[in-house]
Amino acid sequence: MSDSWAVLAPLLQAATAGRDLLGETIRWLTPRAVTARVLAEVGEHDVRLDLTFDGTTTSHLATGSEVVVALDLADAVRGLYGTDERPWPSLAVTTPDRELDERGPSGWFSDRKGIARSVQELLSALRPAKPDLGELAVEFGSDKWGDLHWYTQHYERHFARLRTEAVRVLEIGIGGYRDPDRGGGSLRMWQRYFPRGLVLGLDIAQKNVTGPRIATVQGDQSDAAFLDRLGRERGPFDVVIDDGSHLNDHVRTSFHALFPHVRPGGLYVVEDLQTAYWPSWGGHPLGGTGTSTGMLKSFVDGLNRAEVGDPRGERSYLDRNISGISFHHNIAFVEKGMNAEEGGPAFLRTLF
Repeated sequence: MSDSWAVLAPLLQAATAGRDLLGETIRWLTPRAVTARVLAEVGEHDVRLDLTFDGTTTSHLATGSEVVVALDLADAVRGLYGTDERPWPSLAVTTPDRELDERGPSGWFSDRKGIARSVQELLSALRPAKPDLGELAVEFGSDKWGDLHWYTQHYERHFARLRTEAVRVLEIGIGGYRDPDRGGGSLRMWQRYFPRGLVLGLDIAQKNVTGPRIATVQGDQSDAAFLDRLGRERGPFDVVIDDGSHLNDHVRTSFHALFPHVRPGGLYVVEDLQTAYWPSWGGHPLGGTGTSTGMLKSFVDGLNRAEVGDPRGERSYLDRNISGISFHHNIAFVEKGMNAEEGGPAFLRTLF
C-alpha cells in the first residue's frame, strides 16, 4: 500500500462506516471510484480540477479551462468528509496570464474577480457550509419545517452531536405518494446535514431518488419480517425516522421491528403523532394503549422500572435499552442506551 493510499483509505472507510449503501464491502474503494464520488459531491463548475494521487494527476470538470484548481485527492476527501477546519496544504490555483485589452485595467480586474468567484464556488463545494436544518429543509423542499410542521428545531437539538459522524440514517417515507419521480426532499436534506452520512429511504412505492450517499428501498413498513431483514442487511442504524403512513398499527410494528437495529447512542424518531388521536387512523382522542403515543408513554414506565423492582432483575428488551425519551409537539425522540440505574432505597417506598 502506498503512503498516499494509507492516508486516503481510512478517511473513506470512516466516512462510510466501512460499507457502501448496498451493504457490501467497499469494492468501490479505488482511486478512480473515490475520485468519481468526490466529483458527484461537488457537482459542475466552470474551472478545471486537477486531483493528484500517488504521483498521478487527473483533470476533471471544465477540462478546457485555463483556471486550474489543483489538490491532492486525500485533501479533497478531507474537505468533504473531515471533521476539522484546517486549510488544504496541497492547494494550488493557476490562472491565465492575460495582457490588458481595450477595456484597460478595469476590464483586467473585472476578469480577475470573475476568476476568484469561480474558484471559490468550487472550493466551497469541496468544503460545504453547515447551514441549519431549517435552511436545508427550505432548500430541498422537506415538509419538516414550515409545511404544517416545525420539526427541524427539535432535530437540531438531538442530532447536533452526530452531525460530523459517519452515521447511517434510515427514513421511512420518501414522499411524493405513488409518483416515482417525486419526493426525496428529506433524504437530500439529511445527506447535506450529515456530510459523512449514508442515507437510506424506505417507501411502499418505487422511488427514483439518487445522489451521493443516498439509496432507496421499496417495502411495506407494516411487514415486521421485512423490516427485521432490512435492519440486518443495511443496519445497524444511528438514526431511524418514521415519517411513513402514520397509521398507528404501522408505527408500532415499525418501532418494535427496527429499534433492535439502532446502535447504542442512536435515536429512533416518530413524527406526526397527531394521528394517535384520530380514530380514522387507528388513534383515540385520549391516546389509548393501542396508539403510537400510548406505546411511547409506556416506555416512560419502563425507563423508571427500577423504582418498583431490582434493576438487575428480569426486564424486557425495551426496558433495558431505552435510556431517554423526549416529546415535542407531534414528534418524539427515543434514545437507545443501557438503562441500568438503580432505584431509590426500598424503605422510602413505604415510608408514608
